[in-house]
Amino acid sequence: MADLTLSAQPRELTGRKVRQLRNRGLTPVVVYGKTQAAQSLQVDERFLDRTLQSGGLSRLVQVDVEGGEQYNVLIRSVQRHPVSHRLLHADFYAVNLTEKQHVNVPVVAVGKPESFATGMTILQNLDSIAVEALPSDIPLNIEVDVTNLSLDKAIIVAELPEIRGVQYLAEPHDHVFTMIATRADEVAEVEVAAPAEPEVVAKGKKDEEE
Repeated sequence: MADLTLSAQPRELTGRKVRQLRNRGLTPVVVYGKTQAAQSLQVDERFLDRTLQSGGLSRLVQVDVEGGEQYNVLIRSVQRHPVSHRLLHADFYAVNLTEKQHVNVPVVAVGKPESFATGMTILQNLDSIAVEALPSDIPLNIEVDVTNLSLDKAIIVAELPEIRGVQYLAEPHDHVFTMIATRADEVAEVEVAAPAEPEVVAKGKKDEEE
């Protein structure tokens, strides 16, 4: 069962006329699927934004349509205004709860490297990772303990935590987190330097917003 729910209404306005919907605080969306013919819907922009902030780009969402229809969906894509960043459109992919799906799940660092000191930087090489799982098993994010990260030891995909029902699709030896020296003179004094708060720099490709 989906943890997130979203109300929607059937949509009659299409093309340039959808501007009227946006002026009323509504976002046009399309629901489609492997066995589902495309259906035009509209949702409250504020509620859709909250759903996205709650992990809606990777988690299963239950869409309740006015009139009785109901869909279990994954939000495949979102379009935003390049300046205001208001939601312009979204595509919902209707899924079968018994069929595994491929989705990208955010990666989150947890903890602090024991060897971290001034003059070091943590690079997050993958800000998300592709997984295969049943829709109801897709996690909100992948928490990675970086305590043992060091200049000599990166954290790779093969070392990611095991999650029941989830299979990682990235190459096992791909780097997820690495540590680099940014100031050689200070790294040479690691043993006497005061502990510093690690800075995580995302290096992976981020989702593009149109």
